[in-house]
Amino acid sequence: MTWNQFWVETLNALIPLLAFAATIAIGMLAEWLRRKAGQVQQEVIREAFLAALCELERVANDAISATNQILVDALKEAAADGKLTKEEAQDAMRMAVEYFMTHLTPGALEILQAAYGPVEAWIKEYLEAKLAQSKGSPYVEIEALVNPQ
Repeated sequence: MTWNQFWVETLNALIPLLAFAATIAIGMLAEWLRRKAGQVQQEVIREAFLAALCELERVANDAISATNQILVDALKEAAADGKLTKEEAQDAMRMAVEYFMTHLTPGALEILQAAYGPVEAWIKEYLEAKLAQSKGSPYVEIEALVNPQ
């Protein structure tokens, strides 16, 4: 047996082992890439969710401000005692909800609905809480303690 024949037979014997090792390496690489892709996807989802929450906060504040400026101030001036009736307060809240729903971007709305379900179910309570916060409700101090900014 010559050296050439020895190396040929050795390589022929090692080819299945090399193919097996390459298969394992490719499988490990594919798994690593899947995990990295999952991390990137989770990061993108997290960033999109945080952006939607920031937009929710901004639009809610704008809805309360716009309602106060447009409707509530006019109604208070028209009222003899300067206070809103129950119906007027309901109209003001309806206007704030409409403002919110028309000014929230469709992308943010989809993200929030995916996370929390139908937005319409809880947006009124959220806006009422924002209104209480803007009026200086006693709950504002508690809110500041719970959610420091």
